[in-house]
Amino acid sequence: MPAGSWKVYGAALEAVNKGTIDLDTNTFRMVLCTSSYTPNQSTHSTWADASAAEVSGTGYTASGKLLTCTVTRSSLVVTFDCDDQSWSTSTITAKYAIIVKDADANGTIASTDALVAYVDLETGGGSVSTTAGTFAITINASGVFTATAA
Repeated sequence: MPAGSWKVYGAALEAVNKGTIDLDTNTFRMVLCTSSYTPNQSTHSTWADASAAEVSGTGYTASGKLLTCTVTRSSLVVTFDCDDQSWSTSTITAKYAIIVKDADANGTIASTDALVAYVDLETGGGSVSTTAGTFAITINASGVFTATAA
């Protein structure tokens, strides 16, 4: 699907720098949201800001899917990456994928869990749908996001 670039929430960037989000060791989940969610990188910080727009449908489970994430460094570039996700035999309509820190790692996202980053799944407008098919999100080969030392 013609997904846009991942965007990091400001509160997540602050939490990474303060050490309350550890991109290398914390548990993260990917959730899908409908077009009724309007992302705001400046003011949105917790799952409570997006939870009302989480998709529902055949083949999709609330709180999304567990991610396997890595942090790597090559010279002056640090990359946060995670595995691709797919929901098979699903009937889903989604506009956004969001990475959320699952603070207690229990498989259910709490309203206070931190939003990390989101991507618009259809930058041309509208949403992406499947009907009894596979809804797949392929992470860019260069990762979810990078930080470069200057």
